[in-house]
Parts: sequence; structure tokens; C-alpha cells
Amino acid sequence: MYPIQVNLASKHVVIVGGGKIAWRKFSKLVTEPCSIDVVSPKFHDAFEMLQPSERLRLIREPYHKAHLKHADLIIIATNDPQTNNQVAMDALPSQWINHTGDQTQSDFFNMLTIEHQDLIIGVSSNGQNIERTKRYAAKIKTFLAVDEEDMHE
Repeated sequence: MYPIQVNLASKHVVIVGGGKIAWRKFSKLVTEPCSIDVVSPKFHDAFEMLQPSERLRLIREPYHKAHLKHADLIIIATNDPQTNNQVAMDALPSQWINHTGDQTQSDFFNMLTIEHQDLIIGVSSNGQNIERTKRYAAKIKTFLAVDEEDMHE
């Protein structure tokens, strides 16, 4: 994998799924200057508090291929392997996919990011182990906090 940061300005993101994983992906993407469609018959409670807008749509229906029509980036995050695989098959080669249930069908993995002063530090296990990634990120945050304290003594 080649680590990069992606400028999502004027891009369209489609998240297929409305559960906790979809929410986690959405909560990072919503701060980016892109439009986002979240497609799911049901949504995690956190989604229910959102105010849909021109930039953000919650589409309360089962996935259909047409949902991907204008997508630049696709996050596949349902708990139904058949739906997940169908989304991956329906995507065009020019559309970037993150298949949260099958890394072999992903074009990219999200990195856990730590913001510290004017730095962004990315931690990733290449989609292998999010719990391990979280543990290492916590260690890095602790190190940065202690290092910050040491600098001010």
C-alpha cells in the first residue's frame, strides 16, 4: 500500500451501510468538503441526529447499483456479505472502494489519524487489525502528551 492523503473537495462519497462501522467512516468524512450519500434501510442512532442537506443525504432504502452512479469513493460497510460483494462488483474501475468486510476487494484502507499541533500522524495495519491500530495510536498519543510536557518543563 502507498500511504497518501486524498483531497475530497468536490468529490462524491457513497457509504453503503448504516451501522456503527458506517458511522465511524462517516464521522471522519463529514468534515471533508465532499458530498456524501449514506444508503441503508436502517440507520444507527447517531445518523438519526443529522440534518440532511445538499451535501449530505441519508437514503433509506436497500442498495441498488444506481446509488453508485456518481460516486468517486465508495465505502462498503453493511453486515450482509452478499450486499457488500454486490457493491464491489457493481463499482466501476475508476471508483475507489473500501470494503470493510473483505480487504482483498479494497482499493484503500483508512488510517487512524492523530492530530498534534500542525501534524497529522497516520497509523494503519493495512486493514488487518483495527484493535491493534487503536492500541498503538493510544501509545503514540501518550508519548506526544508526555513529550509536550517535557518540552514545557
